[in-house]
Formats: sequence, structure tokens, C-alpha cells
Amino acid sequence: MNTDHDIKPLTIHTNVHPVRVLLVDDKPENLVSLESLLVEEGDNITYLFANSGEEALKIALQEELALVLLDVQMPGMNGYEVARYLRDISKTRQVPIIFVTAISEQDAHVIEGFEAGAVDFLFKPLHPYVTKAKVGAFVRFYQQKKELEHANRETRELNQQLEQRVQERTSQLTKVNKDLDNFVYTASHDLKAPINNIEGLMTALQETLEENEVDLQDVAPILDMITDAIGRFKETLVDLTEVAKVQHEEQTGVAENVSFKAILEDVKVHIKDLILKYDATIEANFSAAPEIVFSKKNLRSIFYNLISNSIKYSSPDRKPEVVITTSIEGNYTVLSVRDNGLGLRKQDQNKVFGMFKRLHAHVEGTGVGLAIVKRIVENCDGKIKFESELGVGSEFKVYLKQE
Repeated sequence: MNTDHDIKPLTIHTNVHPVRVLLVDDKPENLVSLESLLVEEGDNITYLFANSGEEALKIALQEELALVLLDVQMPGMNGYEVARYLRDISKTRQVPIIFVTAISEQDAHVIEGFEAGAVDFLFKPLHPYVTKAKVGAFVRFYQQKKELEHANRETRELNQQLEQRVQERTSQLTKVNKDLDNFVYTASHDLKAPINNIEGLMTALQETLEENEVDLQDVAPILDMITDAIGRFKETLVDLTEVAKVQHEEQTGVAENVSFKAILEDVKVHIKDLILKYDATIEANFSAAPEIVFSKKNLRSIFYNLISNSIKYSSPDRKPEVVITTSIEGNYTVLSVRDNGLGLRKQDQNKVFGMFKRLHAHVEGTGVGLAIVKRIVENCDGKIKFESELGVGSEFKVYLKQE
């Protein structure tokens, strides 16, 4: 699996974005004086000059500005008019404006300035500390804003890379799973012929020994063990084939309206010998949800595996009782299969759906049935829950999405 994709680390670069502050005044000497007051070594701020309102608007449209210090009283377009124009342009709407004025701090002038779009005022004669503090505050705010934008941009890029990697991994895993399914199906199919040949040879060997009147007393146990091993091998091959077929059939199978009662009766016929052997009782109540739109074959497989497991893993101290019910929970039809069997310890309950997991070795089986059930359920966007208490019994709850 390819793991050579590089993801750029998320880093926030501080104080690397250029900071431009526009100074607007019709008197060049005022601009030079204001710049001299503000400039500090290593502050990474570029001060741009404009001698009129028209020139200020032109620069604002060409440059990205952190702040505008705008003189109120200018010939032609005054500061209030410039501020209103800047507020009407989307590119400059968010640029903070500080008015620089010699007008007295009268309420009328201050109100007009804020209505025009100012965020603050500096009154002449300028106080160096106050001026630097106010400009510095807005510059820091601008830098933090750019850093946040940069971080958000890198986060989006990182998320896109992660999403791409997830898609690639998902695609790879899907292909691997498909290849594994094909391998399992092919291997189990190809192994049938040699195992059938071995079974045929065993039969021929027994017949030959009997024809030659060989005493089978000494070799009979060995022959029985070989025959039993062949039987278990064939059963495992059948289950492996079933596992591989589940994925394909879930994708290609046709869902139809299926009766839970009809499926149960069909399964009971097929496990009749098992029911008789254990003298099991099966009770069912499907009144809450008698039917579902689902693959009939897959629903039968769910019933078969859950019910047969409930009977096989019964307690030797009591006759097995299996209770099957349906209910509706949100968008799910819930099938419950509860028994009074052996139960499991809490630490073993998360292993119950593992492939080839057999938590009670005395019961015959390959340990594939519950893995098949889980795969069927999850392939149709459902889920399965398992609860158990050692010595009391177990319950499986299968959540099947309603169409």
C-alpha cells in the first residue's frame, strides 16, 4: 500500500505578511512628520503617502491596507467623503480608518466622523505615545487577522490532503477486500475437487480393506478421524465460499418484501434435526414489524446463523429457549434473538464476530457464521449489537435500515 504521500505541517507564520499603512494629508510636511513619529526600527511597516482624497482612493484600490490615517480637512474631497467612498467599496470596506484632525473634540464632528466610517480619532497636536499606541493596536489586529487567515488556509489545504488520502486508502482497501474475496472464493472452489478426491479414496480404501477381509478393528478409529477431518474441511470450505459471496450478493441482490414469519418457518425446517437433538423451544412475536424490504437469502442467513448458534451454545443445565421479536427504532427495523444459553464473559464479548472465532470449543462449527451475519448487516448500512451474561444467556439485536 502506498504511504509516500506527504502532508505539509500546519504552521502559523507570524509577522511575515507585509503591513501597509496609508497616510493621507494635503500637506507633504505633515505626512513626513507623521511617518517620522510612527516609524520604529524593525517594525516591518510600509507607510504610503496620499496628498488628496482622490489619490487616497486610487492607492486603496491598488494596495492591501492595514490602516488608513486620514486628515479631515482637505481641499476638494474632505476626509469624511473619502471615508464614505472607502466604506462603499467591497475591497476597502473592512480597512480601519483613524481620522487625524485639528478640529476641536466637539460631539458633532466626532459623530459625523464615526457615521462616515471612522473607528477612532487622533487630535492635533498629536501625542506621540497615544498615536503610536493606537496605530500599533490596529497593526497588531491586522497581523493577527492575516495569521488567522493563513492558518485557516493551511487547515483547509491539510483537510483536502487528508480527504484525498482517505479516499485513496478507501479505494485501496476496497480493492484489497475485493481481491481477498476473489481469492477466498477461488481457493475454496479449487479445493473442493482434491478434498472430494480424498473422500473418494477413503471410501475406496475402506471397501478394499473389507473386500480383502482385513480386520478393521485396529485402523477403524484412524479411518473415523480422517473421515471426520474431511467433513470439517468441507464444512469450512462451504463457509469460506459463503463469506466471499455475501459481498457480491449484497451488491447485486434484489430487495423484496419479506415476511419474518415465513423466513423463520423456512429456517426451522432446515434445522429440524438440531431442534430435536437439543429439544429446543423457539418463540416468536413479529407483530411490531411483520415484514421488511430486504434480500430474502441474506435475511434467511441471518436467521439461520443466529438461531442455530443460540441452540448449539445452550446450557447443559436447561433446555434451550430462543425468543425472537421485531420492533421499530427510528429508521431501523430491529430483529432481536435472545436465548438462555451459556453466555459469555464480558472480556470475550468483543470477539464474538471475529472470523473463525470459537469461544466454546466443545461445540462443533467453523466460527464463521456470526462474521457472515455482521458483514451482511453492515453491507446494507445496518448494525448489530450483542449483549451476554455468563451462565444466563445472550441477545443479538440486528438493526436493519428501512427502505
